[in-house]
Amino acid sequence: MQCQMETRLEIQTPAEVQVSRPRDLALDLLRIAAIIAVVVLHVSNQHCREAFPGTNWLIRITSDALVRWCVPVFLMISGALFLDPSRRVTLRHLYGKNLLRVVVAFFVWSYVYSFARINAGPWHKSLTLLLAGPSHLWFLKAIAGLYIAVPLLRAITANRSATRYFLIVAAIATFVVPFVLTLCRQHCNVAAVQRFIDALHLRVTAGYAAYFVLGHYLYAYRPVRWRRLIYALGVVAWLAIIGGTIAYSHQQGKPVNWFINYLTPTVLVLSVAVFVLGTARTVNLRGRWRSFVIQASRLTFGVYLVHQLVLRTALQHGISSAVMHPLLSIPLFTLATVIISYAISWLLSKIPYVNRYII
Repeated sequence: MQCQMETRLEIQTPAEVQVSRPRDLALDLLRIAAIIAVVVLHVSNQHCREAFPGTNWLIRITSDALVRWCVPVFLMISGALFLDPSRRVTLRHLYGKNLLRVVVAFFVWSYVYSFARINAGPWHKSLTLLLAGPSHLWFLKAIAGLYIAVPLLRAITANRSATRYFLIVAAIATFVVPFVLTLCRQHCNVAAVQRFIDALHLRVTAGYAAYFVLGHYLYAYRPVRWRRLIYALGVVAWLAIIGGTIAYSHQQGKPVNWFINYLTPTVLVLSVAVFVLGTARTVNLRGRWRSFVIQASRLTFGVYLVHQLVLRTALQHGISSAVMHPLLSIPLFTLATVIISYAISWLLSKIPYVNRYII
């Protein structure tokens, strides 16, 4: 299908999904699972470094590894919807609604999270804090950049061969080569190789655009024949994340993230397995269950924005996942945080304009 980039683009918006084709509840359920996994990740990371190298650290790093697919799967879901050729929207819609919503939400929540420090310092330091934002809002900056790149990514995904080529180059340049160099650096000097790779300037495929395009590809061209192999590789990747992180952390004498970083082959394979599993079957729900899933899916953006506020507030009152054994505290704190965050998001979604731009 030829791309008409001058006037229209495909983009993710819940309203248009319902109009253009039947809503895929599998993506909604996968999005809900991903936001729960995000909360598990942040609960698991509480006091993780201090627990090294004891049993509590092993439990936390295993839990962390189990849900490391969360952010990549969010990006893959967006790519599956944004780059769907049957969903088209004007450039005005892209910048005036989707991108604007992300930008406004970033600055509002960045101000909320850094309220005390921003109001206490001189304007230039306040501006620095506002632009930096809390750590978890890096995702909004990344997704804003991907929104801007949608015209280019759409042009690539309009052709299946070009999409495959992009993904192959991205896999090598973004995931495999940096990962291999990181491991080799622990045993020998690879500075010359690193300089040579840097000189190639293959940044066009670098970063999270790979997950964005990969989500489209896996959703548009379902790998039905390869599912069992993908699932098996996903399990192997999860074990490799745990084993590699434990082994190299003990070797270095401190926790390392070489196997658990989002842009590593191990997390890539795990994320593909989860995405393929989540989209493998058609989900048919009716009545209240259908409405509940759609509503919960729409609120995931708000949950992402506020859940760290819930965790930080609890921590300020001496409440964290360290108050009991992590086998109990991680699921319990995750459940409590998800419920409270959903409640806050639901309440905020009832406020005009807030529901359009801030939550």
